[in-house]
Amino acid sequence: MLPEIKQRIETDIGEQTFFDNLKDDLYNFKLNKFFIEAGNIYEMFSYLNDTTHRGLRVYYHADTNEYRVLIKFGLNEFCLTEFFTDKTAVFVEKLQLELEDILKSVDAFDGAQNVFVEQKKIPSWSYAEKLQTNLEGFELFLNPNKYLEVTNGSFVIINYCDFTINSDLAIYYNIFSDNFGSEARINGAPTVIYDFDSDDLKELEEKLDHNLLCQLKKIREEAIK
Repeated sequence: MLPEIKQRIETDIGEQTFFDNLKDDLYNFKLNKFFIEAGNIYEMFSYLNDTTHRGLRVYYHADTNEYRVLIKFGLNEFCLTEFFTDKTAVFVEKLQLELEDILKSVDAFDGAQNVFVEQKKIPSWSYAEKLQTNLEGFELFLNPNKYLEVTNGSFVIINYCDFTINSDLAIYYNIFSDNFGSEARINGAPTVIYDFDSDDLKELEEKLDHNLLCQLKKIREEAIK
């Protein structure tokens, strides 16, 4: 990060009393204050719940010259695009208005709702009953009955996580392409995999039967190398 960018951010932040008055606890989330440079990111603060693995981070991204609010569900992370701006005062004003409501929503989250996902019959998919709550040391963190909307029309419908190795497997449905895909995170690093690419639920069932256990084993082996 260029020194002048860092200086401008710190000056602008210093003019905003909002950052001095953040509550230590909000809706079961604990405040962590940073205000430090981390590569191309200037970290400001986060609210996290280590038990539910939910929360948010607030930072400035130097590569895009934008302030950002990033939501965390398990190892799934996505930015709220409505907060993208390079203007500190505009960002803070919106954050003041919406921060508590966002955290309340994240804390109370019990599954997204989307007409296209419903029409695909994903929430009523009988295969969900076959998914084990623990498999190869991974916890079933999200399932088709409680799916998560992320970005670009994608919804995570199955998510197996092992937080001790910072690794997971996410199966998602995209409403724009109308198909299924998957991604793994291995020690936090995203890796696209193709073992679950499918056009419909029937095809996805077959690929889960053949590949799920094997893929989780591979993720663990890679993570603990």
